[in-house]
Amino acid sequence: MRFSDLIVALELISRQDADEALERQARTGRKFGEVLVELGMLSAHQVHELEDGLPAPPDSVLELGIEPRIVFDIMVKFLSTAGQGNAATIAETLSISRRLASVLIEQARAQGIVELKPGIVAGELRIELTPRGRSMAVEAFASNAYIGPLPVSLKEYSARVLRQTIRGETVTAHAVLQAMQPLVVNDELLAKVGIAANAGRSILLYGAPGNGKTSIAERMVKVFGAMVLIPHCFEVGGQIVKVYDPSVHKRLGTRMEATHASSLLADEFDPRWVPCRRPFVAAGGELSLDMLDLKFEETARFYEAPLHVKAMNGVLLIDDFGRQLVRPEAMLNRWVVPMDRRIDFLKLHTGQSFQIPFDQLLVFSTNLSPRDLMDPAFLRRLPYKINVSGPSPEEFAHLLRNNAQDHGVAYTVDAIAYTVDQIVRHGTPLAYYQATEIPQQIKDFCDFLNRPPIADEQTIRFALGNLLVS
Repeated sequence: MRFSDLIVALELISRQDADEALERQARTGRKFGEVLVELGMLSAHQVHELEDGLPAPPDSVLELGIEPRIVFDIMVKFLSTAGQGNAATIAETLSISRRLASVLIEQARAQGIVELKPGIVAGELRIELTPRGRSMAVEAFASNAYIGPLPVSLKEYSARVLRQTIRGETVTAHAVLQAMQPLVVNDELLAKVGIAANAGRSILLYGAPGNGKTSIAERMVKVFGAMVLIPHCFEVGGQIVKVYDPSVHKRLGTRMEATHASSLLADEFDPRWVPCRRPFVAAGGELSLDMLDLKFEETARFYEAPLHVKAMNGVLLIDDFGRQLVRPEAMLNRWVVPMDRRIDFLKLHTGQSFQIPFDQLLVFSTNLSPRDLMDPAFLRRLPYKINVSGPSPEEFAHLLRNNAQDHGVAYTVDAIAYTVDQIVRHGTPLAYYQATEIPQQIKDFCDFLNRPPIADEQTIRFALGNLLVS
């Protein structure tokens, strides 16, 4: 991706402004960042911060920071599977610049691994494996079947995680307010959530069900605006660990790249890193301890990163805590060292352990009593314990009226008072989800009977009969 594409994806400038700056760059030969400053599109400080934060594209095998054998193993596996290739296809598959792909091809030719064949593929000379290269591919596949972007080193990955720590951003009250839309959250709760997010420390959200704990946690990642770079994978002890997951990581610039595809020659930072929004990962009752360990693919013989590594530099939500199959004590013990020391230890199937940063906003959410789930020692490690309570009668009435309007249900002041009275008489606390669900059920009832959607005693009793347990 070009620097110009990235800042458009970050919504710092428009596509039209970027094209104008690129045209001036082509005419003047000046650096793109200098042109942006000259045109007043970005400040010199903004350009410096962006450029300084991007890793330069490697121009040599040495600059990749990993064992050369790993690089050539992945290349020969690709050529063995594809049958042939060229500099462009090798660059695209290995996520490197075409310039570096040409360097790899020349080095492979010098070692007798590949040879040039007659014929042109996409305007370039065709490359195939030699008998020695095919033999090398067999050995490489015996080690693992990974074919894809080259890994970064564990050292480089760890340094990048610390550089883009979630504690490095300043969270504002306005950002929290915007992130929580359209939830109804009172000022006190907004302040608690904002302060906790700004501190970047572990959080416990607790309280009765149906009041938005999960919804609040899901929106917390939106208070952070910075881009993070996620590696496709990293290498440790000769093993490959996949990190980038399209189902988790929201890549920047994908729509734009479809229409403004740039040559790999135009890569202005290391393509092994994927620019993304800060990730959000949630796990509920299905969470088990083995999901927090490296997952070794027995057939392919490489690793998938665990959930909390995919959530690195973002938000990790442990939802419905206390309802997992594993005992709460065992789950909590897994987090003690990471929460205290901001590091974690993972183990390869070879028995080798390695250290990795632990940098995410860890959020526990439960509708069970925290004192029944956690001992005092662990409660101490959760500096922000936020009680997400139900609405007041006034807040409930306001939300019920708004939701009724959204569903086209006529809901009078008397009908609202009747609804609140019936819930209180039942002995059930008011909850935000009730104000959302009741108008929907009334509309469903009226639609079925082909009558006007009006909240009266009959329709309200129907809705409450479904929501409240006798």
